[in-house]
Amino acid sequence: MAAGTVQTRPAVARPGRRLDVRALVGLFLMIVATGGSVAFWAASSDTREVLVATRELAAGSVLRLEDLAVARVRLDDRLYEAALPADSLAQVAGKALAEPVHPNQVIARAQLGDGIPLPPGQMVLSIPVSAESAVGGRVRPGNFVQVLHTTGKGKPEARTSVVLPRVAVYDVGHEQRVMAVNTTPGEASSAAPSGPVKWLALVVDQGQAVQLAQARWSGELDVALLPNEP
Repeated sequence: MAAGTVQTRPAVARPGRRLDVRALVGLFLMIVATGGSVAFWAASSDTREVLVATRELAAGSVLRLEDLAVARVRLDDRLYEAALPADSLAQVAGKALAEPVHPNQVIARAQLGDGIPLPPGQMVLSIPVSAESAVGGRVRPGNFVQVLHTTGKGKPEARTSVVLPRVAVYDVGHEQRVMAVNTTPGEASSAAPSGPVKWLALVVDQGQAVQLAQARWSGELDVALLPNEP
């Protein structure tokens, strides 16, 4: 038999793969940055906007827009329901406080009173107004106004006098508009937002009430908006 030969060659050791340290560090930093962004987003999305007081306010104070601010805080559902949400700002302005509040304190619903507290001897009397006679309807509860009385309107002998130099607005009434929105026969119509201003309720004493009633039925009334601070 013929003897065959087998050619062999020495095995060459292949170098083992080494991990790139720089790649590992970069990957680690990317994971940390991504985790931080996710944590920040989760924390931000978990906050809610509520109303807080901008200054110290005593019980009985009438809230003004400058007394309120919007803050993002983290509250659970139970606490959020007790607080005043940011979208209630327009409704809260003009309300009186039943309890004192402190600067940067979240205002709770229970801290609001039912309206401007009436001192002894005072009452609330309403008068009809329009946007033209009530500064374009820009009067809000808690504002102070001056009531003017005009007789003989449109005539040469027309006269205007001040009936009440300074009184507080207790409430503002608006014309309610009703409109149908995507209704079918048998469905009720939905109410649209409040219309033009229709009446003002003013805080007066007995003498002022008599003067105001007499002026209302003997001529026409206009109201001028005054600064809240005398």
